[in-house]
Amino acid sequence: MAPIKRKYRTIYIVTAAVMLALIGGYALAATSLTTGPTQNSNVTSSPTSGFTAATITSEQLVVITGGMQGAQATGAEATGAVGLDGSAYTIPSCAATPCPVSNLRPINPALPVVGDYGEQIVMSVSQPTTATLAFDFSITVSITVTGVTSSVVFQGYLAPGTTTVTGGAMVPAYLYADLGTQTAPVINSISAVFNSCSGATTCP
Repeated sequence: MAPIKRKYRTIYIVTAAVMLALIGGYALAATSLTTGPTQNSNVTSSPTSGFTAATITSEQLVVITGGMQGAQATGAEATGAVGLDGSAYTIPSCAATPCPVSNLRPINPALPVVGDYGEQIVMSVSQPTTATLAFDFSITVSITVTGVTSSVVFQGYLAPGTTTVTGGAMVPAYLYADLGTQTAPVINSISAVFNSCSGATTCP
């Protein structure tokens, strides 16, 4: 009987070790690769009074790919521009729901770098049936990398465009923002400020 007991004990130990490895791997992935839609309490928005053009619906830590780097810029700055002076990017018209995703990158700061960690910030943009004002946004992401905490600020400006869907539509806009590090950061918080612009295609 002793050899049989020893055999079972070995199986139990190996099984326990495999389970610990799986659990440890899951915990690592959950904490270092995503803060996930389940942690939306990390995201705070401070729109101007009455602002309804866009909201943040989720965020996720990602690694910047070539496709993310090549996403459409959220506006184009004018020569010698101050701040976000220039032209807003107009989101393509939605012809039927669910609307296609608009893949975007901030206009500030620089072009995302492939291989860097970044934030995928999903915005829900309200697209009306008639033209409306553009809006700008400033999103601040607080991160900690190897014990050092800093903040990265992303800016852009969009015109919601128009839809042929009766009553308007909601367009998902995926914003890919480079956090400037190739070491996995901890996302402490994300805060966003939205403002209506003074015209349909320019900001401010």
